[in-house]
Formats: sequence, structure tokens, C-alpha cells
Amino acid sequence: METTTIDALNSVDTQLFYWINQHHCTVADYVLYAFTQHWSWMVMIVLFFVATMVKSPSKRWWWLIAVGVALCFLFADRITVLCFKDVFQRLRPCHALPDVRMIFGMGCGGQYGFVSGHAANSFATAMFFALWSRKYVKAMPYVAFGWAAIVSYSRPYLGKHYPGDIICGALLGLLIGWLIYLFINLIHNKIEQYRPTQLPGTADAFAKDTAEPNTPEATTKDTDN
Repeated sequence: METTTIDALNSVDTQLFYWINQHHCTVADYVLYAFTQHWSWMVMIVLFFVATMVKSPSKRWWWLIAVGVALCFLFADRITVLCFKDVFQRLRPCHALPDVRMIFGMGCGGQYGFVSGHAANSFATAMFFALWSRKYVKAMPYVAFGWAAIVSYSRPYLGKHYPGDIICGALLGLLIGWLIYLFINLIHNKIEQYRPTQLPGTADAFAKDTAEPNTPEATTKDTDN
């Protein structure tokens, strides 16, 4: 029964892969090829970062956002490889199937494709930015998740992954992004909690201490005037 279910899922996954991979146009070729490249990722992440900093009421937390993004990439990349690709060892469709359409002379990449690192990384980053910036960049969740969806769709389109690899990678990325956000937000709250703040009454006490002392000479002078 278990084997039958797995075979049925593989069959559906393969059919859906071929449908995506074989339905193409010239414009989509260039757009999706660009979205899957690492340089385009850097451009989008910089844009997300700048938008967050511009709209954020406090600019001093830029380093904490940078740490969060770095952790998203670190954990998503390592978990997809060590806990999934090396364990399940599912061949990429471009290694396992005939008549897979590849464009612009792209190579097939690594041997295994479950789960998709591109999907995990992009959705982890999108989830982190969406949660962190949602209060003051209203469009961030829509733009970030839209970007992640296009990146993910590009993978079967370019022959690199089955749709099942993408779905599982995206779910993993969402989980990682959420956990990283919770961790970074915890650090943020702890720092805010222990930041030196002015104690109640300190300003009044300081003003009183620095005021002109009420000496007898001063009193006499005021009386003489």
C-alpha cells in the first residue's frame, strides 16, 4: 500500500513537472532564468533591506536584520543538503527523466533535488522579511512571497526540480524563516529590556543639582536689589 501511494505521488509529480517544463515562451525564459540566478537574489534582498530601513522607525537594528537574513540562508541551505538531499537521494528530473528542456546551456547541477534549496532559501528569507517589516512596510509580505514563488516556479521550468521538491522546500523555508524571526525578535526584546534608560526623576534631580545654590550672599543680593 505504501509503495503504491509513493508511486502514485511520483507519477503525479512527474506529469506536473513535464507540464511546467514544456510550457514556455521566450519572455518567460529570460525572466525565470534571471530570477534563479544568485545575483538577482542579492538585488532583491538589498531592496527588501533598504525598504525596511527606510520605513523602520528605528534604524539602529540594521545589524540584527542582517544577522537574521544570514541565519535564514545558513540553516535553509545546510538543512536541505544534510537532512534531505543526502538522506533521500532523489535524483533531479534532469538526471532521471528523458526530454527535459534546459535553456541557455544550463547544467543540471547537483545530483539530488529533494528538497529544493532555492525554494527553502527564498521562502525562509521572504518569511523573515514579511514578519519583521509587516507593521511599517505593508506591501512587504506580498512582494517577498511573490518573489519567492517566482524563484520556486523557475526551478521545474528550468528542469532542475520536481514540483514536489519545490512544495516541500517552500514549507521547510517557511518554518525556518518563522523560527529565525522568533529568535531574532527575542534578541531584540532582550536588548530593549536591558538598554540603559533614564530613571524616573533623574532629570529633575540633575536640574536641581546644577541650579545656582541658594547661598546667603545670593539672598542678600536679591534683597538689596
